Amino acid sequence: MQHAADLIPHIAAGAVGESSVLTEGPRWEIVVSPGVFRVRTRDYARAERTHERGLERRRKHVDIAATWEGDMPEPLPTRGTITAWTRRSRARLVERLSDLDYTYLYGRFHVCAGCRHEYDEQLDRCPRCHHTGRTTEDRRGRLPAMLTLTYPGDWLTVAPTADAATKHFQALCKRYARTWGEPLRGPWKKEFQRRGAPHFHLSTTPPMGTTLVDDPATGQPIRVDFRRWLSITWADIVGHPDPEQRRRHLLAGTGVDYAQGIKLTDPRRMAMYFAKYGTGGDKEYQHQVPREWLTTVCVCTECGAGYDSDRDECPDCGCPDADVTEEGSVGRFWGYRGLRRELAIRQVTPAVGIAAGRIARRWYRAKGLTKTISVQRVEQTTGRVTYRRSTVRKELFKHGRGFVCVNDGSEFASQLARYLADLATGSS
Repeated sequence: MQHAADLIPHIAAGAVGESSVLTEGPRWEIVVSPGVFRVRTRDYARAERTHERGLERRRKHVDIAATWEGDMPEPLPTRGTITAWTRRSRARLVERLSDLDYTYLYGRFHVCAGCRHEYDEQLDRCPRCHHTGRTTEDRRGRLPAMLTLTYPGDWLTVAPTADAATKHFQALCKRYARTWGEPLRGPWKKEFQRRGAPHFHLSTTPPMGTTLVDDPATGQPIRVDFRRWLSITWADIVGHPDPEQRRRHLLAGTGVDYAQGIKLTDPRRMAMYFAKYGTGGDKEYQHQVPREWLTTVCVCTECGAGYDSDRDECPDCGCPDADVTEEGSVGRFWGYRGLRRELAIRQVTPAVGIAAGRIARRWYRAKGLTKTISVQRVEQTTGRVTYRRSTVRKELFKHGRGFVCVNDGSEFASQLARYLADLATGSS
C-alpha cells in the first residue's frame, strides 16, 4: 500500500520548491488505506494553534485545581450523550472499518515476547520495547465467523442500562483472553431487537481447538469446542437469576455463523456488512434505542430547571413552557478490538489533488448507483406543500474532496497514479 501511494505524484520529504514549503492555509493530501481512497485538505498551522490552545486550557485547569479549596467540581463532558444512530456515525463506521489492517485477523504476524505488542515481520526487534524475542501467530488456516450475542426474554433484569450490557461484553473479551491465550480481535456492532433487547455482532476468526470448561448441569470440567464454550461462557456472564430463563439463554443465546464470516473477504465488504442496516429498510428498527435505557426530562424555558415529564408545570417557577429532552446514553454502537488503522498519506500539489478528486467523482458516477429521496413540491395556487419520491444518482467528491470505499485501495491508487502520470505528461 505504501508503494502504491508512492506512485502518485506527490511532494517528497526534503523537496526544494515553493510547493514544498508549509505555509498558512489548507494543504492537499491523498490518503490510501486497505479499503478507502481519500482526497482531503488539512490546515496544519490551524491544527497547531488548536493544540496550543488545548495545552493552555489544561495548564489553567491544573493551576485552578491546585489552589481550589474544598471539593473540585466535575468537568463538563467533552462529548454529548449517545441516544441514537446518526448518519455521521454510520459514515465514520464505513470509513474506519475500511481503514483497518485485517492482517491481525486473517493473516500472519509476530508478537513480542516481552510486551506482547504486534509488529511487522520485516523488523528484527520490537519497536516498542526493543526486545528481540518474538512468537509468530498465524491465522491463515482459521475460518472466519460472525458471532452473535443475545439476551434472554427477560433482558431488563440483567441489562437494565447500557453500561451493564457493555460490561458483559468486556467480561467476555477478558475470559476469551484467559481461556485461549490471545485477545479477542475484530470489529463489533450493537443492535436492538424488536422487543428492545440488545445484541452484539462480532466478526473474528475463532480458535479451532478445544478447551476445558465447567458443565452448567453437573459442575464437572468438560472439554468443548469454541461454539459450546461461547454458549456456556456468555450465559454465565449474563447470569439471569431465573433458572428457566438461564436454561433457555444457554440453548439459544449465541450464534457462530461461519458461512457469513467467509463472505467478508476484504475491508469494503466488512464495512458494508456492518453498515447495511443503516440505510433504511425493514432493518432500521435495530438502531432504535429501547425506552427503558432513556429518561424523558422537561427543562423549563424560564429558569432552566429540570423536572419529571409527568408534571404540567415547573415546580420552581410555575412556568408551563418546557423543552423535552432525553437523558441517558446507549453507549457506543460500534467499535473494533485488536486492530489498527493503516494509512499511506502523501501531500500533493493543488493541481494533483483537484485532478484526483475529479477522477474519483467521475469513476463513482460511472457506476450508475441511485438513491431515493423526498422532493418538496409547492402548489402555486393554494400554497399546499406535498412530497414525492424521486430517484437520483449518488454522487461523491462534489467539492473535490471526500472518500470512496473500494475492495483494494492499493490497486485503485496505482491505477489512478498511472492516469495522473499520463495526464501530467500530456499537459507538459
